[in-house]
Amino acid sequence: MGDWVTDFGLGDHRHTIVMEVYSTITSPVFSELVVVHTGTTVASLPQEVAFFDALRAMDVIRPFKLVFLLEVTDAYQGKAGRELAEALDSAVASGLLDFLDSPPTIRRA
Repeated sequence: MGDWVTDFGLGDHRHTIVMEVYSTITSPVFSELVVVHTGTTVASLPQEVAFFDALRAMDVIRPFKLVFLLEVTDAYQGKAGRELAEALDSAVASGLLDFLDSPPTIRRA
């Protein structure tokens, strides 16, 4: 499934395992879920429906602010930042992130 979800050999159990781990967070100061992206292609983000379904399910357990941390070389920061912003705009426009209380943000490492 693209750059966005790594299988780790878990196959169809990924969603269940992520939900079990996520539900153990009890810190009262937890507020952000940070997705680190190191790849150079972000255009596929709006097609990663399973990724957004998992985020939606996680938000039901514990609401969060979604942050994308972009880790790429300095030479690629501008282009990758624009591509990620466009991909997120597309995901927002298609309703994939309509469960969030605020729009996702992008940070650069």
